[in-house]
This record gives sequence, C-alpha cells and structure tokens, in this order.
Amino acid sequence: MRINKFKKLVSLFLILIFLNSCSPLKSSSYEFKERTIEKIKVLLSNIPYIKRYITLYPAPKELYNETENLMNELKIYKANELFKDEYEKVLNAWEKAKELYQGKYYKTAEKELKKVNSMAKELLEKVKAYKESLRSSALKRYKKMEEMAEEALRNTKSEEKKLKIKLYLWKLRNLIDLENYNEFEKELQNPPF
Repeated sequence: MRINKFKKLVSLFLILIFLNSCSPLKSSSYEFKERTIEKIKVLLSNIPYIKRYITLYPAPKELYNETENLMNELKIYKANELFKDEYEKVLNAWEKAKELYQGKYYKTAEKELKKVNSMAKELLEKVKAYKESLRSSALKRYKKMEEMAEEALRNTKSEEKKLKIKLYLWKLRNLIDLENYNEFEKELQNPPF
C-alpha cells in the first residue's frame, strides 16, 4: 500500500513537471491560432459580400512610416558598406514585414515592424558612432597637418608654394566634410611641403 502511494505521488509529480514544461507549447499553439485566424480573416475580407462583416486588425501606419524612414536613413548613411551583414539582416526582416503589411496581415506585420524598427535604430546608432569616430580621428590628424603647414608657410617666401599649401589644406578640409576618408588618407601622405 505504501509502495502504491509512493508510485502515485511520483507519477503525480512527473505529470506536474510535464505540464509545467509544456508552457512553451501553449504559447506557440496560441501564436499559431492567432496567425491562422488572421489569415482566415484576410482571406474572407477579399470576398465581396462577406468583407463587410469582417474587421481586420488596424494598420500600424505610423510604425510602418517610421521604420521606412529608418531604412532610408540607413541607405543615406551607407550602412550596407560599413556593416554589410547586419544591414542584410535588417533588410531581410524589413522585406518580410513589408510583405506582411502589404498583404494586410497587420497584427503579424506590427510585431515584425517592431523588431525591424529596433534593429534599424541600433544599426543606425552604430553607423553614426562609427562615422563620428572616423571624423574626429580625421580632424585630429588634420589639425596636426595644419600646424605643420603653418610652420611651412612662415618659412616659405615663394607665393606659389604658399598657394599650394593653402590649397592642400583646403582640399583636406573638404575631404573631411565630404566624409571621403580614404581619399583623405591618401592626400595626407603627400603634403606639398
């Protein structure tokens, strides 16, 4: 009798552990149910006489526009050249979210857009920080070169040589402003003094 009670307790304990471990299954089955319901609603909303009785999840227009603006900023900052792998991940996620949005799967699209939005913000901050570090480094090197050029200007009597030095400094400054750091490095190696 004691052995029988012990077996029941152990089996009850095992069942509790099993049920507790099934919570991820519950959440995935809930997500599956939600996606299926959304797909059916979208499908039914395309049928003319039935669509007036179907209400779709509201479109996340603001989130979509914000994410689209972030993606455009990433293109402007040329994130695809600086952080190619991360940019491709963000771009793939953006394409998936855009496809869901255009297919009227707004609830799923909103989840995806939130992911893309946060990924794009992180990448944009990373790109801005990287570009700022390049700029500050280039400005420091420019200041050193400017000091050397001023010394050369004081020691030079030729107007042609002075003009070349001034043009050289102007070109370096413009390369920094244009964020053309590769060309800046090349020019920095060939001073006219």
